[in-house]
Amino acid sequence: MTIASRTPSLFRPVMSVLTVALFAMTAAGSLRAQKPPKPVPDKEVAEKAAQLKKIAADKKFREDDRGVDLIDALMLKQQAGMIAKDEQLVIKTLDGVMNKGKVRPADKAKLYVAAAEALGRHGSAGAKSLKKAYSNKSRFKAKQMWVPLRERLLRNIGRAKDEKDVKFLLDEANRNPESALQAAAGDALGNFEESKEKVRKQIVKSLLVTFGALSERASQGGSSIDSQNAKDRLAALSGKWTKTLQKLTGQNFDTFREWQTWNNKNKNKKW
Repeated sequence: MTIASRTPSLFRPVMSVLTVALFAMTAAGSLRAQKPPKPVPDKEVAEKAAQLKKIAADKKFREDDRGVDLIDALMLKQQAGMIAKDEQLVIKTLDGVMNKGKVRPADKAKLYVAAAEALGRHGSAGAKSLKKAYSNKSRFKAKQMWVPLRERLLRNIGRAKDEKDVKFLLDEANRNPESALQAAAGDALGNFEESKEKVRKQIVKSLLVTFGALSERASQGGSSIDSQNAKDRLAALSGKWTKTLQKLTGQNFDTFREWQTWNNKNKNKKW
């Protein structure tokens, strides 16, 4: 057998490898040329949002129970994964529930409660809507009966974990004349336990200033009205504030003196 006659069989494996390689390169190039599919809005999200908007606008509040169910369904959708366009639609709809339309009676606030819980899971955009509702004097701010809802708004602003809201929550914790709202704001700040050390130290320092001032006034004794008011306020907020301090520092103290002693020794150390 001549060399020429053996050549095809000698080079056949090499040719097969080259063929496979060329095919692979062609396929890869074709895949690169294809654009990724454009995200498609979820029709069910749009339908539920439209139904919720209609329910929220009903001036007789006839279907609020179904509205709560719709919000729950949208929350499940969001937890499962939602494209940006759908999330924007949901936030806009929930914002409408909280901030538009005829105000429901305080004892029929279930739709607001559900919307607040949902918005707290939508990050900074959700927190923005909650802050608008919290500060809206024509809706929930002016009357004592809305304090429980406003407590929930504060807690969900904290749940959104937007560090831009730390100052707002500290202002409420330190200055709000309503002790329940002070307590709720302090509670909300516990959500920042995973924030940078600088942020956590800022919160701890600020809360301890107010905690200390109240403790000092409460310890004056006697029948002083100011002292009794300070005791009542401490009773309302100390439990929630202590839990927040524990979350932010990893420590486990109960009294202001213990917290003050620890913070004085460790404020310049790494937490």
